[in-house]
Amino acid sequence: MEKFILTELQDRPEGKVARLTIDNQQKLNTLNSTVIRELNETITALDKDRDIAVLIVTGAGSKSFIGGADITEMAELNPSSARRFITNMHHVCQKVRYFHAPVVARVNGFCLGAGMEFAASCDMIVACKSVEFAMPEVRVGIPSVIDAALLPRIIGYNLARDLVLTGRRMSAAEAREAGLVQRLTEDNSLDAEVDNVVSEILAGGRNAMVIQKELCNDWENNSLRDSIQLGIEAFARSYESDEPKRLMEKFINRPR
Repeated sequence: MEKFILTELQDRPEGKVARLTIDNQQKLNTLNSTVIRELNETITALDKDRDIAVLIVTGAGSKSFIGGADITEMAELNPSSARRFITNMHHVCQKVRYFHAPVVARVNGFCLGAGMEFAASCDMIVACKSVEFAMPEVRVGIPSVIDAALLPRIIGYNLARDLVLTGRRMSAAEAREAGLVQRLTEDNSLDAEVDNVVSEILAGGRNAMVIQKELCNDWENNSLRDSIQLGIEAFARSYESDEPKRLMEKFINRPR
């Protein structure tokens, strides 16, 4: 059976770095039900490996990160199958959003529709300058849904309306200016920049990183008052391990 999701693990002293590649290059790495199911299963399995400190997600080849959902399949959906299809896609985005470790999107080409939603669900986006983003669903008769709801919070309500109502393409530079892309690089420097980001993440405490990601999600989903209280509890919880003492002593005793 053909596999559409490839994974590799790299052992580093600070923890494992996992790389997940969506490989459906003949269709610009678009997502059909088979790819979505395999993606869901793979992320679920990786999330169980708590030695993973960072997850990188990308698309195979150089043309596309994810070219959206498979229009050929969507053209045959009915109300019942459409609900099932899009719910399964949401589950994939949610698993990335709540993955135990930071998730870095290595965006290497077209990032369209469901691909843009998937990238927005990651903690950070590193993109090369030739990348184009778009939410073109209205042009094929459907709305942008599920985790497109993250976009107003990330890029602002009016720009999100612009993109989902027109379906126009947005350059990587505009996406960087809007706050969707955190790191923008030349095409031939993409892997080097991703590695820089991974190294920066690995420089933090592993336990602190897990708690910090949980807090990031809490900040999105709770009031300011509740988020502050959750932060107090998280701060206290971080001292249940020896990580603060160990890393603070290392900092205090660093060469000067």
